[in-house]
Amino acid sequence: MLTDPDFAEFTQHYGKLGYQASSKQRVYLARLYWFTVEFGLVEQNGDLKIYGGGILSSPGETLYALDDERPLRQAFSVDNVLRTPYRIDIMQPTYFVLDDIRQLYELKQQDLSQDVARAMESGLLPPLFEPKDMTHA
Repeated sequence: MLTDPDFAEFTQHYGKLGYQASSKQRVYLARLYWFTVEFGLVEQNGDLKIYGGGILSSPGETLYALDDERPLRQAFSVDNVLRTPYRIDIMQPTYFVLDDIRQLYELKQQDLSQDVARAMESGLLPPLFEPKDMTHA
């Protein structure tokens, strides 16, 4: 994916944003990375395709993301992405679907720091998963 110019420009822009962000802002920005670079889906010619490396690295998550009826697949929205909680140790209950991979490049054109500020002000959406059991941590 890093050879795709739109994807590469997005990751470069994301890195610069992260460098300039406060630690609290980085928590919100991490969701953008998580739901795109790691667990992103894109629609191509009416079919769902995987571009997120976290999905591709797991045969189980690959089948789950594309074929299972349990996960919520919703149109990509920066506001919803920034406000959606996630866990790294479960199959994702939510995936965000790009209409086109160029949407990542378009993110470079908008003021993501303002999007983060709005998301922080609005707060997180309710999680679609159970809290992690910490008894054996």
